[in-house]
Amino acid sequence: MKNNIFICIFFLLLNLVISLDGITQAISPQVHVSVITCDEGDEIYSLFGHSALRFNDPVTHTDVVYNWGMFEFGENELEFEIKFAKGKLRYYMAEETYENFMWIYQWEHRTVREQILNLTPKQKKALWKEVQWNYLPENRYYKYDFFFDNCSTRIGKIIRKSLGVSLKENKLPEEGKYTYRQLIDQQVHHSQPWSDFGIDLALGAKIDKKTTSEEMQFLPKYLEKALAQDSVKVNHSFVPLVMKTHLLLKGKNRKKQIYEGVTPIEIAWAILIISLLIHIINIPYLLPVFDGIVFLSYSILGVIIVFLWFFTDHQATKMNYNLLWANPIHIVAFLGLFSKRIQEKISLFYLVMAFYSFAIILFWIAIPQEFHEAFRPLILTLVLTYYYWFRKVGQ
Repeated sequence: MKNNIFICIFFLLLNLVISLDGITQAISPQVHVSVITCDEGDEIYSLFGHSALRFNDPVTHTDVVYNWGMFEFGENELEFEIKFAKGKLRYYMAEETYENFMWIYQWEHRTVREQILNLTPKQKKALWKEVQWNYLPENRYYKYDFFFDNCSTRIGKIIRKSLGVSLKENKLPEEGKYTYRQLIDQQVHHSQPWSDFGIDLALGAKIDKKTTSEEMQFLPKYLEKALAQDSVKVNHSFVPLVMKTHLLLKGKNRKKQIYEGVTPIEIAWAILIISLLIHIINIPYLLPVFDGIVFLSYSILGVIIVFLWFFTDHQATKMNYNLLWANPIHIVAFLGLFSKRIQEKISLFYLVMAFYSFAIILFWIAIPQEFHEAFRPLILTLVLTYYYWFRKVGQ
């Protein structure tokens, strides 16, 4: 997987180097304007597909693609990771030849389609003008947001702005049926369960609202689907926005594969069962070590959630109710394991935390956030552990 990521980065950098930054020129009325949709790949970074805009002009012999999926790697890997974690990684719009754009998808054997838009010369010119404005050095950079501002949403907004009232958008049949989280689950729940677990842990309640047709288009496949059913006004009447759909590249068949390894839910139940057995058997040396790992691990998860909520620019990590159970406050119980004096002072704390954790399970449905199925046994482990130490200290 690491080799694939390095090769992907190599192609992206190569495209950047040889992309024709000065290719911009006037277009002819015969230019073909299309939206390119790239299907999902095998790796986590490619699981949700990609979108781009293509201008293919047979008169000027210009065939250029505008791609909003480029980012600045930075001077070193640490700088990149820090910016990514804090939500400050700048993405930008790149202009590259069609051949260069297609390289990575040929290498990854991913299916690529294009929808040629049914536009008048005036509408093409308006769309081109808007794209060129976006490509100005002062406008091409933006703060990437996976749900609200990405390669797919940018294209949808540009099309709407350029066509204005001449665009007639029809609602997707799925409108109002799925939340952002559920749309993501469709891609990763069965094939990438650990990624699904991490997403549900890190992202908060903001992604648990039902999505509109426009909001669903943060995923390229729904942008493609929306364009296919939209209409545009041409010569005083509305016609389908998409004139033709072409298969540009036939990738390998990627059926939804079921993950065959150990899943988060299996690990979570195993932790609960092991915890139960250890506390029943009451192994003197093993028990405090195990419980210490539990308290410390949950504390660290809490610190990460607090950081993502309050100290980053990521919008989707705000209002994360996982903080109810994965909380830095567990460090108090962890420290108590090393001192009987501390234990005696926090005996009531153990009891309160046991009932508090159990209350999270009881009022699970009332919490305005969808929790991962693996969180229940993890919370029950807290209930068991806190109650044990309350009973032990009280003896």
